Amino acid sequence: MIGSLKGRVIEKNPPYFMVDVAGVGFIVQGPLSIFDKIIENEEISIYTKCLFKEEEAFIYGFLSKDQLDIFNTLISVPGLGPKSALNLLSKFTPEEITKAIETESLEMLSSVPKIGKKLASKIILELKGKITLTAKPTSFDQAINALCSLGLTRMEAIRRLKDLPNDLSLEELVKRALRT
Repeated sequence: MIGSLKGRVIEKNPPYFMVDVAGVGFIVQGPLSIFDKIIENEEISIYTKCLFKEEEAFIYGFLSKDQLDIFNTLISVPGLGPKSALNLLSKFTPEEITKAIETESLEMLSSVPKIGKKLASKIILELKGKITLTAKPTSFDQAINALCSLGLTRMEAIRRLKDLPNDLSLEELVKRALRT
């Protein structure tokens, strides 16, 4: 199997791009969301998933491990193929997809072409509580930890932070939470 590719992008024609790796051109299909970050004639390193269908091999490429992980998780759902998984990743980030599944947002999932309410329900049923991403801690999470280290309980820290705007820096979140 091909787990990753590193080479020069020699052509891009969404949803496909070609990567030259030591003189061999690999045609890779990726979510539309990555194409603004792919520049022709520049080096690229991508995570890949290679799938075989009948007599053809398909290589799907992603810029992050989270994209690859959510792709693999999505295609494990019966009735959801690689194209539908790519459509989801073209429209939403892995974090947004995970949140939609965890909050049972049928509307969000079914807003993607080829994913109706029935398939969206199946995705939620199959994957709710089973997706874990290597998420970076948010300022909110870091503020909770900082407040706990200052002696507050986790519940008290969350209570103080819940009404504050999300766009504040870590320092500002902690300062405002301590004032309340």
